[in-house]
Amino acid sequence: MDTLLQHSGTMFTELPTLLSSSHSYASQLSPQEIRWRLLQIPTQQPKQASERRRQSLDPQELPELLEDTLRLQAVLSHEAPEEMTKRPQLQDLPEEIQQGVLDMLMGMLSSTSSSGLGRNHGMRNWSNAMRHPRGRHHSDLALVSRTWRRMIQERLYRHVKIKGTKQGLEEAADWFLLNPHLQQYVRHIEIWVPVWERRAGQPPPELSGSMTLEQHERPHTVNTMFATNLRIPQEVENINQAYQLASSNSTLDEIFGCVSCLFPEACILTIEGGHCKKPPMIQQFRTSKHHPTAQKLSELSKIRTLVMKGAWNVMREDTHFVTLITALPNLREWHTTYAKPKTEAYRLMSSIVRHIPATLTHLNLCLEGFYSKDTVGSMKMRQLQHTHHLCRDLGRLLPRLEAFTFTGRVCSCLFTTSITCAEQSHKPRLKSIDLIIKNCCRDLNTWSDGTGIHNWAFIKAFESLVVASVRSLEAYPEVTFLRIRFIDLDSPCPLLNPYFQLQRNQCTGIWNDDILNALSAARPAASFSNLEEGLGPRGLDKEGRIVVGWPVIRPKSIKVASYAAFDQDILASL
Repeated sequence: MDTLLQHSGTMFTELPTLLSSSHSYASQLSPQEIRWRLLQIPTQQPKQASERRRQSLDPQELPELLEDTLRLQAVLSHEAPEEMTKRPQLQDLPEEIQQGVLDMLMGMLSSTSSSGLGRNHGMRNWSNAMRHPRGRHHSDLALVSRTWRRMIQERLYRHVKIKGTKQGLEEAADWFLLNPHLQQYVRHIEIWVPVWERRAGQPPPELSGSMTLEQHERPHTVNTMFATNLRIPQEVENINQAYQLASSNSTLDEIFGCVSCLFPEACILTIEGGHCKKPPMIQQFRTSKHHPTAQKLSELSKIRTLVMKGAWNVMREDTHFVTLITALPNLREWHTTYAKPKTEAYRLMSSIVRHIPATLTHLNLCLEGFYSKDTVGSMKMRQLQHTHHLCRDLGRLLPRLEAFTFTGRVCSCLFTTSITCAEQSHKPRLKSIDLIIKNCCRDLNTWSDGTGIHNWAFIKAFESLVVASVRSLEAYPEVTFLRIRFIDLDSPCPLLNPYFQLQRNQCTGIWNDDILNALSAARPAASFSNLEEGLGPRGLDKEGRIVVGWPVIRPKSIKVASYAAFDQDILASL
């Protein structure tokens, strides 16, 4: 023990000399030699280091360990080269890599156009295409660096939704005028015009007693009750007393003026008109005694996509559409949706189609949505076909479009008319067709106007539509996607709803000899992978009636004659 203390005392008395010698030794080496010598220092595993600490320290090893420690200190000190001590920072990475990190966290920055997407069909749903997560943990990422602040704000303000009232536009103007650097990030501006407003001086309606006081005080409680069907009469009466039709909505002239001043880089405009019974229409101009009429809306030359929801509250005459389209000289894509099927909508669209500009290449019309089970009266539609047959008017428009999507009532006249117009056209541009059939136009001699897999008249009308569409492929050689489908959620077997799809020369859906012959003549390279009847096994019940089994998965091919098994009149004649 005395010997160990004696050696230790000798070492600590020589410590200043060792420090100075090691420091001078490290200063005489070049950075490359120091790096190479550091690599020669053996590393110890944690387990080995703990075992060594348990052992008694050998005084003879202390000078070697001390020299290695001082050598490492010399490298990490200010005397080492700058490139050896500088640690890489996040902002030193290329901006493409930083964008890729944010794409993983908040989603990729999508294109502002439906053209050139490399998709099967070139129509995009703009409701959430540019909407990115806006949680607090995402917005706090803007504090990481100046580069991240710009990239985060570019995502947060890419899609902006504003209430279409006077107060809503004023609040948006106050915010973006105080923060003008945010205006350049807005690409999609959505204006929703409310239908209802709270009556002046009326408290919130009293709801059911099962709700807590905290729930009564929440401002969105009444909106939640609107979405439910479990309302008691007292609640409905309270809601009617507390709300009335909106009276402070902005006009289209004010909306277009706001977009023109605040959002110079916006290229997508959405106007949502809402829906209710006897809804008020959005005024285009605010007329008064001093200004009885206005000439035109503010021009939005950067807007290339127009989305209209609740279109019946936005335009009800073809002059309204002409006023809108004049203010959008560079419009390329138009989406319009009606909340409820109306005969007037078909009549209006038949007139509007004639005013569509030549710059429009993508058209999406939804005249009968899925949120309403109401149907257009058959007699009204038959009377309308004599003067305003929308299928014929749309057929004249098809050669000028690149992508066409339609939801509503349509018949084979759409394609027979388009074939004639395509032959007269120099080079048709149509590439994608997507039809969602709610019903097919019928002849005046056809009595039945129903739909479904059990209605043989509807199946024959759907077959005629498919045959005409297949024949049109010869006139439209660039069409690579064609889809026609009937969607009936109340069908006894939704998997058997008739459909036809052509994608990259692969066909699925209904078939018969007429469809196969038309396909081989118009597009010889296209074919069905297999031809089946599409129904399950057939049998007889105890009473001797034919029973058809339901398929478990959606058939790739369905023979048209197989639907005759569901028609009771045909079964009775067997």
